[in-house]
Amino acid sequence: MTGSRTARGHARPVGLRPRRPRRGLALLAALWLVVMITTAGLQFAAVSRDRRFLALSAVDRGRDHVALEGALAIVQARLESELRAPSRMPSGRAARRRSAVGSTRVDPWRALDAQLGDGVRVGEVLVAVRSTDLGTVLNVNLAGERELGLLFGTLLRDDLLADRLARRIADWRDADTLSRPNGAEAAEYRRALRSALPTNGPFRALDDLRDVLGMTPEILATIRPFLTVDGANVRVNLNAAPEPILRTLPGMSPPVLATILALRSAGRRVESIPALAGGTRGPQRGDDAANGAYQALVRDLTERTLLETREVALEFTVVGEPGPPTTGMVVVLRRFDDGTTDVRWRR
Repeated sequence: MTGSRTARGHARPVGLRPRRPRRGLALLAALWLVVMITTAGLQFAAVSRDRRFLALSAVDRGRDHVALEGALAIVQARLESELRAPSRMPSGRAARRRSAVGSTRVDPWRALDAQLGDGVRVGEVLVAVRSTDLGTVLNVNLAGERELGLLFGTLLRDDLLADRLARRIADWRDADTLSRPNGAEAAEYRRALRSALPTNGPFRALDDLRDVLGMTPEILATIRPFLTVDGANVRVNLNAAPEPILRTLPGMSPPVLATILALRSAGRRVESIPALAGGTRGPQRGDDAANGAYQALVRDLTERTLLETREVALEFTVVGEPGPPTTGMVVVLRRFDDGTTDVRWRR
């Protein structure tokens, strides 16, 4: 066999290379082991961090839940105390100004935002509270097309647009798939290449109205203050509702509206619907037609109106945390004549 000589003169077969040292392989294996340990450590740290974050979040949520429930209990007790307080009837000359139509008596639940403006502190947590008299807004899920159309017409100054929006809102929430004249169901939304289709159910939030065909951000900003999705109230507070809401009531003629607004301007309240209707009946009190119109007006207003705040939506928000505050709870509180209250609805 032909071979070559080594340093010591021994023959080595042709084609065989000298054996490489094993030190490089050991170093490579050690590096891989370090990488694997480091990766495992990072994964463990990430899992531990995530679990710690979730645990802290759960603690925060639990604390916020307790704070919200505590704020509700405090506000409910405070409002019941207002109801049980002695009646705030005026005395002296102010008392003699009372008439059969209106008085200066104070509704104990009027202007609750002013009473609750500083919020409620539960332990170290501050909870902001915002209230809405549900007799001063229309429930977009319960109001009829006529009421919505009258409200939108007053606010938007465009009766055709108002009627179209009212019909499309009704189409959005009703259970069928048949479009009203000037309304819109799923077929119209698809033709308009809209991704959001009518749900055939109630609106869950006022922001959902932006998906109604024909709605714009400007229109929604205009009508939003007069609408709600909270509770199930359909009656209007004659002594607190804004003029656009009053105009949606059946029988709300210009004389009746003018009487209500004149009482408010004088710091007085409507105390009797028959007296309010009678004050606008005119001189023909013995006329059958006039009496019939008077009875119809009394009936309609009695069925659809209130004379004081009976139900309020209370929105509780935990404040003081970094980042924008989020609404934690909305409840509808209803009052009774005996000075007690109950939570009728919660979101």
